[in-house]
Amino acid sequence: MRGLLVLAALLTLVAPAYAQEVKVAILVSDNPADYAVGQLLAEKLNATLVVTPWGMLSDEAVAEIEASGATLVYVVGGPVAVPDVEVRIKVTVKRIGGKDRYETAALAAGLWNRTQEAIVVEGEDEYGIMEALKRARKLGVPILLVKDDDVPEEVRETFRKLGAKRVQLIPAPDMNNTRIREELEEHVEEINETRVDMQERAAEAIEDAREEIAEVEAKLNTTNITTGWELAAARLLVNAKRHLKEAEEAYSQGNYGRAFGMAVAAENKAEAAEKILERVAPGYFRSHVEEAEKELKEHGIEKALEKLEMAEERLEKAREMAEERREKAMEKMKERARAGKQGDMEREHEEEEEERYTNTTNTTGSEEMEGIMGGGR
Repeated sequence: MRGLLVLAALLTLVAPAYAQEVKVAILVSDNPADYAVGQLLAEKLNATLVVTPWGMLSDEAVAEIEASGATLVYVVGGPVAVPDVEVRIKVTVKRIGGKDRYETAALAAGLWNRTQEAIVVEGEDEYGIMEALKRARKLGVPILLVKDDDVPEEVRETFRKLGAKRVQLIPAPDMNNTRIREELEEHVEEINETRVDMQERAAEAIEDAREEIAEVEAKLNTTNITTGWELAAARLLVNAKRHLKEAEEAYSQGNYGRAFGMAVAAENKAEAAEKILERVAPGYFRSHVEEAEKELKEHGIEKALEKLEMAEERLEKAREMAEERREKAMEKMKERARAGKQGDMEREHEEEEEERYTNTTNTTGSEEMEGIMGGGR
């Protein structure tokens, strides 16, 4: 026992010196959720932050890691987000990556060991994630990601391990706040919710989706598709436009939660199309390319383009129908407003008549009373 105590004491003395010799780098993709987690870790560990495009390990990122002199590299994200690290990076690599962004953020938060507070934000809400990063950096606390209507089990488990008593919740327009709060209350004592302009957030998401779709359209010539990569990108672009149409329609109806969700989906589809055009398609995205290549092989380019054109025509028809519905809805609103105004005018006229009658009656009654009282005097 005494020998063990002596060894422990020696290790305590040696550990700080050894820790100083380890230079750490954080390698992360430019995915907003993973990037926020990576930046927090870099600041916590005083490490070099190296960013690579999602779905690939760039030569620039490898060179930056080598130049940093890092002897230990933490990779934030799974092998789909940041591939090939174990092969191309020649120093010790430890991956902090779960099956999705929610588990990845939860695993990274576990490096805090204990914390009194954490920031909670929806994993698909890029605007919320930027705000969460700003707050988390200021407080030195981790970020945990939730879905729009669920707190994943990995996040619940992390709360239990961290022992956090408080959370700052940054809501998203499509978030089921009641359910999220109820599930968080099972693990924390205090929830402070940030005020968010849902209409503004939805409008920003729609504008971002439009810009991303426009970028892909500028790169993709749908009349000159020759490969499965281009066909897969074109199909994703059609889906992106469909989601954007649904977002715009929901926004016009004042349904900002659905508008936000559809706009995020539109932007994600467009970003996937852009990645495919860049010949980056790991994991799930590879299946889009494989399906497109199979169709080209079995049915030929003409048939594939015909189907793509039909999809575009259906989308345009749906857009026209949606526009007609919006115009009809606006006309009904105007009619109700006119009817309401006419009704208000009629009610105002009736009120004036009633007031005139009441005043006349009161005046007459007063005069009669005065006459009676005068006669009495």
